[in-house]
Amino acid sequence: MQVVATKLLAPPARPGAVARPRLLRLLDGAATHPLTLITAPAGFGKTTLVATWLAAFRGRSAWLTLDEDDDTPGRFLDYLVTALAADRTLLDSGAASTPAVMTALVNELAGADADRVLVLDDIEVLAEPEIIDALAFLVEHCPPRLHLVLLGRTEPELPLARWRGRGLLVEIGAAQLRFSPAEAGELLAAVTGRAVDAETVGALTERSEGWAAALQMLGIGLRDGTSTGSGAVRHAPGNRYVLDYLAEEVLRGQPAELREFMLRTCVLDALSSSLCDAVTGRADSERVIRELERANLFLSPLDDRGQWHRYHGLFADYLRTELDPTLALECHRRAARWYAAHGMPAETIRHAVAGREIGLAVDTVRGQADEQVRRGELATLLSWLNRLPDEEVRAQADLAGFKGWLLYLGGRVDEAESYAALADRRMTPDAPIVDRAMLRTFQAYLALTHGNPADAALLATEALELLRDSTSFFRAAAMGVLGQARRLTGDRRGAIDVLREAVALGERSDNALSTLEASGYLAPLLYVQGRLREAVLLCQDALRSHAGLPMAGLVEVPLGTLLYERDELVDAERHLVDGIARCEQLGTTSYTLLGLRTLARLQHAAGRVDDGFRALLAARRQADAAEDYRRARLVLATIAELHLRSGSPAAAEQAMREIGDDRPSSSDYEQLTRARLWLARGEPRRALDALAAIEARAVEEGRDGSLVAILAVTALARQAAGEPAFDPLARAVELAAPDGYRRTFLDEGAAIFPLLKEVRPVAPAFVAELLSRTRTTPKPVADLRTVDGIGVIEPLTETQRRILGLIATGMSNQQVADKLFITVGTTKWHLNQIFGRLQARNRTEAVARARQLELL
Repeated sequence: MQVVATKLLAPPARPGAVARPRLLRLLDGAATHPLTLITAPAGFGKTTLVATWLAAFRGRSAWLTLDEDDDTPGRFLDYLVTALAADRTLLDSGAASTPAVMTALVNELAGADADRVLVLDDIEVLAEPEIIDALAFLVEHCPPRLHLVLLGRTEPELPLARWRGRGLLVEIGAAQLRFSPAEAGELLAAVTGRAVDAETVGALTERSEGWAAALQMLGIGLRDGTSTGSGAVRHAPGNRYVLDYLAEEVLRGQPAELREFMLRTCVLDALSSSLCDAVTGRADSERVIRELERANLFLSPLDDRGQWHRYHGLFADYLRTELDPTLALECHRRAARWYAAHGMPAETIRHAVAGREIGLAVDTVRGQADEQVRRGELATLLSWLNRLPDEEVRAQADLAGFKGWLLYLGGRVDEAESYAALADRRMTPDAPIVDRAMLRTFQAYLALTHGNPADAALLATEALELLRDSTSFFRAAAMGVLGQARRLTGDRRGAIDVLREAVALGERSDNALSTLEASGYLAPLLYVQGRLREAVLLCQDALRSHAGLPMAGLVEVPLGTLLYERDELVDAERHLVDGIARCEQLGTTSYTLLGLRTLARLQHAAGRVDDGFRALLAARRQADAAEDYRRARLVLATIAELHLRSGSPAAAEQAMREIGDDRPSSSDYEQLTRARLWLARGEPRRALDALAAIEARAVEEGRDGSLVAILAVTALARQAAGEPAFDPLARAVELAAPDGYRRTFLDEGAAIFPLLKEVRPVAPAFVAELLSRTRTTPKPVADLRTVDGIGVIEPLTETQRRILGLIATGMSNQQVADKLFITVGTTKWHLNQIFGRLQARNRTEAVARARQLELL
């Protein structure tokens, strides 16, 4: 990722800035705590205050100005590490999971020999839970010589109440930042260049409520003679901060050409002379920008060289309300063409859409689509498509197909289906071959999701016939889905052959995403065939060749799963955590769910039961949100398995009951879990009947890897039924020993160890190693309240408790948001967290369960 250097620069000192010793002393004292939090509306002088304080700071300082694009873990970590000039080894090695990076960062900073301040400005743009958790980790493990300063318009979703109780933070808010009459007098004198009488100062201070930005605008009016003092302020119309009045007064006193320049350029988030020339049609924007700077007209530099600037946010908002809509369209169009000429697609699309130059936006998306896919920037591509008018996307077969495919990969199957149907209706026989092949490949994915592998195979074959020798991404993708379809129709050997071909094609065409996707499909097939070692090597080779890419998660998650089977738990967990993070960044739900399920089993095996159930709750939320029935039932089966391992068959039975029997499962894993449940309920004969059926199918399909687990559970069932258990377990050990299938035995618990001793002669070294790996770990008991076997896996935050209480009274999301002064989006996010933590599907269930748990 390319770092924007201007985001890492502390704002330069403002000439004529008012000295505020009372606040500087407060900051000096706050530096003895890990965190200073400064929150107030825009224009209260937060940034200026901290920049002034840092200018006299004797240690080292780092500054990071955040924007909405930084609310993704990978980008945030990159900027954070860069700002602190810390070791980038983890980031550059590709093992950049957020917990790993934050741990390494804290450890590095703990050895610092000088005081350091880190400032994060505009903190309110961060809402991603993983980033919030990272910041919480940094505060709660803050190195002794580091002080963190957070600046924002609103409080971040951090555990502030807990930190207040522990004395970890000092808070400065709007009340402290408001200018006193004495400070206001100094500010007005600096702006106007003369002393302002006490009556006027008092009136302006009262009307502005000590708001620095309003005072500054009023001061400019006094300076330029457009505001006549206290009388003008008293009779000014308007809202609490009289922003409209103040901005109008400022603009009215400026020359016509300057007003025209500001109005035309207010559509820009950042201004450079070249860009402003293009938008305004002038050739002297450099001179005008300097004039605006000298006039102190709310223009701030973004870099040391003064090449890029921005308007104060409030001032820009006002200018945009004054800009003629027709002129605004023209300005956006000019900006879009400038950005297109300078190779900046995101900005091109944003301004082209705003300027209703949809053709340019569409052409930019189409021109960038293949490159974005090859680089694994699927989330970026989807965000661009989302910017386009939906009617335009729905009217274009290729755009509808692309958007549907990206929604499918993100787990939004129902939405994806609607776009697939549109694309199918609008795709003409003379459409480009790649577009038609893309649609057939996408439809093949959907057929798999609906449990129709035969249809998927036909669609994928049609796509391959269209593409023939093409190097398109979709040729390898079609091979991948054909391999999946063959696997599900029982042709596993055919599936392996086509997936090997897909891997080779991806490598030949330098298509990393296709190579990794096909490798990720191939590895589990090798595993169930009894070729665990080969599967591990396949994933390791693919990961080495594509380390650091987001799409590397497509093989890192399978690799973590395979290493878990080999009982290499440390390496397995590392790959699972990193792989899940990458797959979430990529937007691929299926691999994220596989990773979370395996991570949960691993954490349980390591004695971290609560962590395991947290991972499963996260998986369940994702599966439910994606309405992916097949994977949702696998998550429920995993929940049941962990309950069985914890000695809670009643809870396991409830989880399996949620799956239901309306659709028979083709999953060995689910059926094995049911067999274990029947054993726990004392019904070994029922378990043996089910095991015999899946054993016959595994033998017929040559799945020796699957047979290891089937035969191990069969041995336990036979023992429980009073029958000889030697033969099935001996056969399982014989199949497992060459490639090292270990967790299959170890996860069955203590009951299998005496039986293993009996079959030791079959593979003496392997069985001896298995027995040496048995760990006698105390059964962890979660400190949870439960109702009907269901517990609160993670405590609710203070905000979530308040939201729960409000929805219990029948309030809507909007009413809750208004009551708590948060957005509707934030309210919905908290509700999803509440549903997951209470294991509830809706508001009614959440309130009922909260009352049962005495949370209300």
